[in-house]
Amino acid sequence: MITVVTARALQLAGTHPSVAAVRVIEDAADGAVTAEIDVRTQLPAAWRMAGVSPFGARGIEVVTFAFPAVYPMRPPFITLRHDFNRGHPHINPGPSNEPPVPCIVDGSLGELLQRRGIEGVLDQLADWLDRASTFTLNDPTRGWEPVRRDGIDDVMVVDGAGLRSFAEGDGGGSVLLRTGFVYREDGEKRLYLVDQRSCVPIDPRVASFGRVACGLDLWRGNGAGIVVWAPREVAGVPFVVDEYMPETVSTVGDLIERSKRYGCLSHLDGLFSQLAVGLHGKTFEPTPLTVTFLVRRPRDVIGTASAIELCPYLIHVRSGEDLIKVDRPVVRHCAALEQISLPILRRASGENEAPGRAPWTLVGCGSVGSKIGVHMARRGHGPSVLVDRGVMSPHNYARHAVFPHADSIRASESKASMLAEVLGRLQQTPSDKIEEDAVALCGTVEGRAKLAPRDAGLLNTTASAVLREALAFAPWEERPAMGEAHLLGAGRVAYASFEGRSGNPSISDLAVASYRLIAEDVELARTVFSAEAEAVAIGQGCSAITFPMPDSRLSALTAGLGEVVAMRHFPQPSNEGEIRLGRLGADGLSQSWTKETVPPWTIVRDGADGGVGVRMSARVDEAIRAEIAARPCGETGGVIVGRFSQIGNTFHIVDLLPAPPDSTFSPERFVLGTIGLKAAIRKVLKDSGNSLYVLGTWHNHLIKVGPSGLDAATAAGLAMRQFFPVLMLIALPEGYTALVAEAFGAGAPAAALAEERISADGV
Repeated sequence: MITVVTARALQLAGTHPSVAAVRVIEDAADGAVTAEIDVRTQLPAAWRMAGVSPFGARGIEVVTFAFPAVYPMRPPFITLRHDFNRGHPHINPGPSNEPPVPCIVDGSLGELLQRRGIEGVLDQLADWLDRASTFTLNDPTRGWEPVRRDGIDDVMVVDGAGLRSFAEGDGGGSVLLRTGFVYREDGEKRLYLVDQRSCVPIDPRVASFGRVACGLDLWRGNGAGIVVWAPREVAGVPFVVDEYMPETVSTVGDLIERSKRYGCLSHLDGLFSQLAVGLHGKTFEPTPLTVTFLVRRPRDVIGTASAIELCPYLIHVRSGEDLIKVDRPVVRHCAALEQISLPILRRASGENEAPGRAPWTLVGCGSVGSKIGVHMARRGHGPSVLVDRGVMSPHNYARHAVFPHADSIRASESKASMLAEVLGRLQQTPSDKIEEDAVALCGTVEGRAKLAPRDAGLLNTTASAVLREALAFAPWEERPAMGEAHLLGAGRVAYASFEGRSGNPSISDLAVASYRLIAEDVELARTVFSAEAEAVAIGQGCSAITFPMPDSRLSALTAGLGEVVAMRHFPQPSNEGEIRLGRLGADGLSQSWTKETVPPWTIVRDGADGGVGVRMSARVDEAIRAEIAARPCGETGGVIVGRFSQIGNTFHIVDLLPAPPDSTFSPERFVLGTIGLKAAIRKVLKDSGNSLYVLGTWHNHLIKVGPSGLDAATAAGLAMRQFFPVLMLIALPEGYTALVAEAFGAGAPAAALAEERISADGV
């Protein structure tokens, strides 16, 4: 009895433009229906008269649709005529005595049916047949389509790179490997899970086969695995298997026949004979013997960076006769799953498989740092050194990347150790775990060597301003490429920065530059500089108890930070610095990210000799030179804005305030006016949440000369009004000089000023 939905599908099929006829050939009582559908193929004109292409596709192909009783909950089972050419790719595996099954969709046929109906299924089928007629089912630009093994009996885990290395030489050959396995029975279902990660060859004479029960319907034991490959050349011609052969192997005879076509019969037959002799007269419980052909293809196999395809099988061995009785149906289809490795992780992540693991240090293994570390490890670029002196507390698991141990005694294990364990499972065990204070480590040669071994980069995820400044101004023997990544604005804003080459701009420079960027965006500034946000920067020190926030929100932005770190190709140095800011939308779901490239800063003085350093952004340098060019015949100037690093004893200049309208501009001097100046300064403080403030003033000299007496007097007067040094920056025709003054003690007279003339050009 044909159901209404199946009748509807057959009626729709009859109206499809590629369908010539529809015939019901079987109508079961339970509602299952088998129908033949004649599909027109678009044969090229040269083959149309013959009615068949050179590749075996006919002008009218009869395709069988077996509609199940539960259609459309299950899609129809589609088969081609029995003698259809099986040499095409995209034919599902199956025995040779059954009609071939076309693979018409990369995914679920049931999903295609629900999305596009029976018409969509017929569209895909017609397109498949058209491509088969010209033998273009496989897109060569994507690589070689591997043999389809949709019907899998067993699974083995292998070291893919290790296996392929056997075929790197010129000659053919074979090896025998030791394997372990777990075998499970569930009624008539059987499953082998084989561990074939070892690539160390063994002598066939010492191969052992056997198993012991380890549970209900569960066994564990030892077996062996054969790996066989053809020579690179045969009679001086490269031996490449460019014929697509669907999976039809079910007996030992089929397997031997397949070895002929893969060019390695003699090597397989030799090992079979040795094993059969060693097992002669012995019987044992069924044990797996795997056979893996290393088949050289004309192009890289899809999903790999190698032209060597792994074609594995499993023989259900009970005695030596199973290897010589060619008609025994003991060969099972086996899936080769490669063990976790850097190439596998990189391949799955769309990364280049070849490069080595670039060393870098993750400072801070808290909520943000752990997630970035794991994200990078899943890409095959995990950190090589972990730094964190903290221990895990129960509330940390609310947002941390690691999971608690079942053993409660380990509940207070160090964060670095627990993260290292997770990274080890991804085959990236860190070379060192440092459970010490990172700030203290910055203060010694030995400590700095621990933090950043030779050629290693460093990423600080602690959100600690103290550590940022300590890292930025440490006297590095070989400065590592450094970056920062953490959350701001009560977890609603993500921040990342990466230094330029040789630390110019530095992470300290970039932090100050980011305050200016944030201050220019009213909404962003309101989020970052709010009272709630100022209470905590989210990195290492954000307690999930004192600062509640769901892991989903933190993870949303840390995933972006992980992507940013990867895109920067950290820790490789770049000529320019970079700032990334990401923010969550009001809906808590949408995100927007910005990127600011920061050119190297002008270093008026680095302060390495113990003096006060002065560093100025390229943006400020350009603005000063533009102002000077606008007044070529006189001195000009204004107010400089930025921050003063107490740890680095350094000024960071990131912005200017223009000279008030009552300022004096003349060839002899520049005198800063006062109209509107206080209001402008208050705006800087308000917009930046007091993150930026006035550092002093700037003006230019028309000739190359150092600070004048008036400059010194002005600096002294300004120094009396603040509790950190005052900076007077002087732009010369080429380069800069500066005057730094600082008052010690309340009401200190001008004579007590610490006065210093500093310059990048020796003035």
